[in-house]
Amino acid sequence: MKIVSNKPTITRRELEGVLDCLIHDELDTGGPVKTFEQTMSEMTGLKFALATNSITAAYHLIFQALQIDADSEVIMPSFSNMAPYNALSILGGKPVLVDNDENSLFPSSAQIKACITEKTKAIIIGHTFGFHFPLEELADLTIPIIEDISHAIGTENNEHPVGSTPSFAIISFAPSMIITTGNGGMVLTNNTKYFSTMRDFRGNSETTVNYEYAMTDIQGAMGISQMMKLKEFLRRRREIARKYSDALRITSHKAPMPFNEGFAYQSFPVLFDSSGEKVVKYWKKNGIETIRPIETPLHTLMGYRGLDYPNSDRLSKKLYTIPLYPTLTKKEIERIARLLASFI
Repeated sequence: MKIVSNKPTITRRELEGVLDCLIHDELDTGGPVKTFEQTMSEMTGLKFALATNSITAAYHLIFQALQIDADSEVIMPSFSNMAPYNALSILGGKPVLVDNDENSLFPSSAQIKACITEKTKAIIIGHTFGFHFPLEELADLTIPIIEDISHAIGTENNEHPVGSTPSFAIISFAPSMIITTGNGGMVLTNNTKYFSTMRDFRGNSETTVNYEYAMTDIQGAMGISQMMKLKEFLRRRREIARKYSDALRITSHKAPMPFNEGFAYQSFPVLFDSSGEKVVKYWKKNGIETIRPIETPLHTLMGYRGLDYPNSDRLSKKLYTIPLYPTLTKKEIERIARLLASFI
């Protein structure tokens, strides 16, 4: 039987939470969503939280709060998902793309700072695959920073909870994330003015023009149940990642970063020392789904030359992820690790 690359961990607890919403006709945005927001607020230490129906919606609310328009620039990594780019395109703002640093999953702080102009309204950084971006290196900036903690939720970065220090924290709850609500997102901030603007635009009120971006109580109930198991999810992901890391030691293949108990391991990325054709053929033959997590970096989407973004371009072609999620069985994990160690 094929082992898929990713799978959400849904248990009886989530089903009971959803069923309870249906029994009590809680389908809109009420108690469960508020409880979910409060849980996230307590975890990050940020005062205000707004749950949304997608990560793109959450980015759009942030850009509205920052009054982004056609004269605005937002700095973001090219090796990134499309959500911030999509949200920015709604308002006509300009994405300023930054290449990853050499042999890194992230741009360097120097590269980011070099892109700042008088038009820069925000900087987006994320903890790709659950590895931590050194956010403290941008602490001297006054420009709003949007920290995407989707891949690293529940971890600490430089002895602070991820999401606790920037202007905004943002989270995706898509099926492939650490925790899921089926889809959905959340934005958190300490800024009262930003929060008020985002709350009005999110909706759930008939007195203001809004986008109807609010999360439903069914999603909120799922989120509450998932948060109760977050520590166990992270423990399990690290346990699996350690086995894969040990298997890689005897090969010429490598992970982008050494194993660390502090990382979340939303995925387990590998740079295989083989051609893409050989990688696909080997894992497919053995019934293991591997994927290139970001096949189309943003510079490609915008029609920019790969030569100008060599590191992002290389990762988009060479970086694969192998299955890592809490419901993998011991037998499946051992099989994947064995195949990883045997791949020449």
